[in-house]
Amino acid sequence: MIPPRRFSGRGAAAAGSALLLGLSFPPLHLVVIPFVGLVPLAVGLATLPRKDGPAAGRLGFVFGALYFGFLFYWVPVALLATPVVASVGYAIIVIGLAAMAALFARVLHFSLHHGRAPLWLALPVVWTGFEWARAHLPDSLALPWLGLGTSLTSVPEWVGIAELVGARGVTFWIAAVNGLLAAMIVAARAGEAWRGKVPVFFVLLAVPMAWGTWRASTLPTRPAAEVAVFSTNVPAGVVEVDARMTTLDGLGRRVESTHVDLLVLPEVALPVFPERDADAARQLRALSAHLGAPILFGAWGAGTGQRGDAVYNSAFLVDGGGLRDFRYDKRRLVPVIERVPGLQWRASTRVAPTGRYSIGRGWPLAEVAGDRFGALICYESSDPAVSRALRRGGADVLVNLTSDAWFGGGAVATTTALWQHPAHLVMRAIENRVGVVRSANGGFSFVVDPVGHVYARSALGEDEVTVASVRTSDVVTLYTRVGDVVGTGCAVVLLGVLLLMARGRGSLDRSGPLV
Repeated sequence: MIPPRRFSGRGAAAAGSALLLGLSFPPLHLVVIPFVGLVPLAVGLATLPRKDGPAAGRLGFVFGALYFGFLFYWVPVALLATPVVASVGYAIIVIGLAAMAALFARVLHFSLHHGRAPLWLALPVVWTGFEWARAHLPDSLALPWLGLGTSLTSVPEWVGIAELVGARGVTFWIAAVNGLLAAMIVAARAGEAWRGKVPVFFVLLAVPMAWGTWRASTLPTRPAAEVAVFSTNVPAGVVEVDARMTTLDGLGRRVESTHVDLLVLPEVALPVFPERDADAARQLRALSAHLGAPILFGAWGAGTGQRGDAVYNSAFLVDGGGLRDFRYDKRRLVPVIERVPGLQWRASTRVAPTGRYSIGRGWPLAEVAGDRFGALICYESSDPAVSRALRRGGADVLVNLTSDAWFGGGAVATTTALWQHPAHLVMRAIENRVGVVRSANGGFSFVVDPVGHVYARSALGEDEVTVASVRTSDVVTLYTRVGDVVGTGCAVVLLGVLLLMARGRGSLDRSGPLV
């Protein structure tokens, strides 16, 4: 047991890391902080005595509770209408992720002191492995939201290596920089040689940035479709179809004099079942015919499941002739809001299906103006596997239909989630070197080019339509071809270390960690 004073000092270091990392993400864009945010925690764990594994777990829990508590603070704000559900849900998320952070700290401490792994290697492997695990929890418990690599999306050239190693490869790089800096600090405190690592530190920091900058300047891109991106500002929970259709008609009139290839509407732009609601389908068909372009829009999809009716959060394509043979059903559902993990609720096609959506199947593409469009719905933008599957299936452009009204505006305080959520799409564009379109209700709409530059961005909280030319590329990246090798590899190593810990094995060498 370490003395309380020493633990309080390390606890402050854990809290410092939580604060620094929490400030790394949008909208602040403090791009230096991600490279140092893990250092206080890493130094604290590396300098703990070999036998203080439980203390390492406590440090990790303190860090996790503060870090994830800050990262997901918007959950109770977004669910103000249901304060009990909001409080319970927030507590479950924070406690669960803090427990994972405690295990992370135990594994890192074990790897350093029992496995004698160098800090500059152990930190990125263990951190990235746990980030992978968080994103691959079963059912709809998975939380890929804001991996560490996403913190640098304001400088897309710096994270260009994502086309080779994916977002978790970027996470590994950032954590490795943190680990090497922490290793130098530990060595300096112990009176050991550390200056020789300084050139390695700057090479590790600069080479990926330089490669990404070079790649951005040489990447071949091409024009794709001309799109009209609709932004609406309907408060969460409002389902009046006529009012929404009036808004869409009004926005449509703003593009009457402009030729476009595709109109893009947000997630559940019309809360109806268009395959069954003839009136809603007729109005959209008329709007499409009037503007001379098909409409990609969000609504509810109906089907039949094991327990009767199945309801999906879906994307449809309609033109002047009616609904086309395309429907994408969302596959990554928001925990609790769209699906209660582990439970199979009986759904109804007669009422709003909150919390009772079914999980979709397949990766269909919509063909428009000679290009193929893949739909991502809301939260799916945070999951790299969804965009990769669509790109591998032949998507030339990705389209994200979302409703961010839960995150702020109206009676809800504006939260940082309004900036954090769309940041994921910059990484998706870079990973697959593909053009991305985002149409949002209550949030930002914009277009991203394959380099990761955002343009044609809408204002927040207004009904607006933006006409933009989408650029994409025909490059099939290494990440698109082989997937998340770095994240999966780290997860395999992590599993091996956990098995060693469970069996009470490890190196018999009782010397300190190799830093």
